[in-house]
Amino acid sequence: MPSAVRLASTATSSRKASTSPRDPPASTSGASTSKNSALKQNDTPKRAAATQENGEQQEQKRLLQPHILSRRLTTMCREGRLDKAFEYLQTLPLDAQNVPVWNTLISHAGEAQRYRFMYQIYIEMKRRGFKPNLRTYATLMGEFSAVQSWTERTKMAEDVHKVYQSFLDYINTVRTHNPSSPEISVMPINAYIRTLSRMGDYQRMFDVWNALDEEGPFSPDAFTYTSMFKAMYMRGFAANKDGSHAERERAASDARLVWRHLAKRIENGSNVAVDSVLIASLVQALALGRPADHIVAFDILREYVGLAKPGETAPPPRVELHPALLQDVLWLCNTAQKPRLCIHFVQQLMERQPEILDRGHFDHVLTAYGTLSATSSITDASRALQALEWMIERELTAADSWRIRPGLSTYTLVLIVCWRVKDWESAVRTFELMTGYRGKDFADGAEGEPQRPAHADGRKFLPDAAAMSCLVRTALETGNPAAMRQCLRIVKHIGLAHFLVPGPPSGKESVYRAGARFRKDHSFYAHKTAQAVVNIIDVLVPKKTDESAPLTADERVWVDLRKDAKRFLINERENRPRHTPELEEQPLGSGSELAAIDNAVEWTRIHREQKSAR
Repeated sequence: MPSAVRLASTATSSRKASTSPRDPPASTSGASTSKNSALKQNDTPKRAAATQENGEQQEQKRLLQPHILSRRLTTMCREGRLDKAFEYLQTLPLDAQNVPVWNTLISHAGEAQRYRFMYQIYIEMKRRGFKPNLRTYATLMGEFSAVQSWTERTKMAEDVHKVYQSFLDYINTVRTHNPSSPEISVMPINAYIRTLSRMGDYQRMFDVWNALDEEGPFSPDAFTYTSMFKAMYMRGFAANKDGSHAERERAASDARLVWRHLAKRIENGSNVAVDSVLIASLVQALALGRPADHIVAFDILREYVGLAKPGETAPPPRVELHPALLQDVLWLCNTAQKPRLCIHFVQQLMERQPEILDRGHFDHVLTAYGTLSATSSITDASRALQALEWMIERELTAADSWRIRPGLSTYTLVLIVCWRVKDWESAVRTFELMTGYRGKDFADGAEGEPQRPAHADGRKFLPDAAAMSCLVRTALETGNPAAMRQCLRIVKHIGLAHFLVPGPPSGKESVYRAGARFRKDHSFYAHKTAQAVVNIIDVLVPKKTDESAPLTADERVWVDLRKDAKRFLINERENRPRHTPELEEQPLGSGSELAAIDNAVEWTRIHREQKSAR
């Protein structure tokens, strides 16, 4: 009996051991085994797919491409969320960032004119271990050069100087590893020079320029020289406004020094490309200098642009003459008191290159005629009128007619010449071209109300105070009663009140317009118009006595005009301008001044000839 019990317990233990969880369960049948295998095969692809999807999402989050990040930052900045873009960039892992991404954010900060914030981004970029490259420094310096005033930006100016020093360190590092690297460039230097010019720190600007290499990728290029010439012009222009002749002449002398450096490099075979922008910047700087500087400017124009003085032969031009460059050339002629040379250049171009000429060029020519009219003959008025008629004819045939179309200031410049030489006929013809009226409709014996054609695309103008003052003073200077009467009828028809206002009128109708060039001197010309009207009427309508004949209808109207003009002069007596506008009195200066200029030019030419002979 005990043996049977032990055998039963042993069998039971064996069964328990066989079902232990540590061992795989024994297969009870072939059907159950096939079923479990099928379930495992169906579940495995699902787990594999889920694992793969999770891995891809993690990899996508971890591997954000920098170019995609740059587009996101650009979108945020364009939506006005520059600060949010900066915060967002700081939260991203470093492997999603690179130098171009930070350059993008720096550029957008500069475009938003947030220069302090732009510098802060630059500092944070370096703090995170990203080394600025050429594009970084070019972006920073380019945005800093757009700042107009540095008067109240002392701290930011120090930051700009620090960026410059960092750029020099970067260049030295690049040179050590690869002297011919494309990262070696003067692009940031050019922008830094423009910034120093706006700061007025000209000594530091020259130190930067002198620190450049004589040749190679880190030597001055065409943009460097252009930036230097523009800086010299800005310096001379500021000194001219302040009345500092010595500072203005020094700026022109520095421009000559920089030009000699460039000319020497070109002689030695340097590939610096001299273009019209560079020449224009140089001409602007030299124009504010002494007569010797003007000689250098004209020599450069002959050698590079092909513009020669009368009697000279110019070589084939190396630089194409653009309208902007021609504008500066003509301004040089008038500034250097060479009005005949200004007229000579334009007359040559009227035959060879009429398509290059525009209204601005002819304004310089008419200014030159006005300068000559102070010391020349009556023919200057007819020549100025011929230039005006050429513009009108050219307008009818030119494809871009708006460029050559005369403006109100253009007609006024012709009237100034007519006033100076006392040419009433040319003044009346100019008035006809300007307004569309017929001059004979205002002459003695004319009947009916003068008629004026409808406006045609802004081609016709009614005179402003400057133009009317010239017209009235021309009639007065002639001493011809018929011309004076004709002039007063013009004044009466247009309306004297339009000119006798304290400030320049404005409005859509041309009768309310004022020429842009003479707008600032409106008060001066209003007083001149009123005074000339009073003087003319005093001549035509003598003082009334017991024996005086009754006044005619015209004379009664003129007496009323005189009352209005006198009332204006009395009421605006305290506001009478103290300065004299351009082209009003002795535009060429006194005889002694002209003689001194001629002597200085002659001495300079002799000195140059002796120096070249050595």
